[in-house]
Amino acid sequence: MVLVVILFSAFVAGAEAELFNFSTSQLFNSYTNHAGNVVSGVVVALDARTVTISNATETAKLPLSIFPESEQRRIASDAGQPRIPVAVKRAIAGADKAMARSRKRAEKGLCTQEESDAFCEKSASALRSYLDRQVESGVITPAERKALGR
Repeated sequence: MVLVVILFSAFVAGAEAELFNFSTSQLFNSYTNHAGNVVSGVVVALDARTVTISNATETAKLPLSIFPESEQRRIASDAGQPRIPVAVKRAIAGADKAMARSRKRAEKGLCTQEESDAFCEKSASALRSYLDRQVESGVITPAERKALGR
């Protein structure tokens, strides 16, 4: 059995935080803070200001502010709480609204069901392409994309 020891120290609010000695024989996610220090483990709790990361031997409650925005989003995603940017949420809501309008038009006889279905398929395809581009450009992570279910 291979034992991996990872040391992590964080600088929080002008004072050095505790030194955590994370020992593990399992694979955990690794998160790098602003200072370049790495903490490895599983995210067990997350709120607006703190994250609790645990592994086989240690648990650390850390302020989210010690991590860069990209790591904060990855932490949130790993915790099952993806933080989707407002622009992406609005794009999804806009596409959903347009498709709902098209279905209503078909119900009222203002267009055929086939026309409505074709419009909805084009809209869904355009939304999928938009989301793929957001992943490629790093706006959202693949995990966030998957959580959207689109």
